Amino acid sequence: MSHLKNKSEILKDAARLLDAKGFYPAVAHCAYYSCYQLLIHIWLHSMGKSETDLVLKRTTYNAGSHETLINEVWEHIKRKNKSDARTFNENIFQLKRLRLSADYADASFGYTQSRKSMELSASITPILKNYC
Repeated sequence: MSHLKNKSEILKDAARLLDAKGFYPAVAHCAYYSCYQLLIHIWLHSMGKSETDLVLKRTTYNAGSHETLINEVWEHIKRKNKSDARTFNENIFQLKRLRLSADYADASFGYTQSRKSMELSASITPILKNYC
């Protein structure tokens, strides 16, 4: 197993543990980064790209690394399975918004948002694993 896939599993387990303890904002963070680690794995190993390639794409699109990576992997998935691409796209941006809210918003982040984060991650992960 690659280090990135292993990190993804660790973060998924951490999300469950944090949810059980009621540390809800940290759940969204771990659920999101569990998926993000798989995105990086796909970029490097399945798509055969490098970290430098990602930096160059970011510059071309004038976008952040997360948005660029999500869009590039989405295109990769879409070429192979439009249904997977649609589900991935719908869910990854919802999960990203929840993570941003949990990490940065001056607002409460509770049980409902935590559970939604884990549900979204659980729907994204099998799709991404199909392309690892």
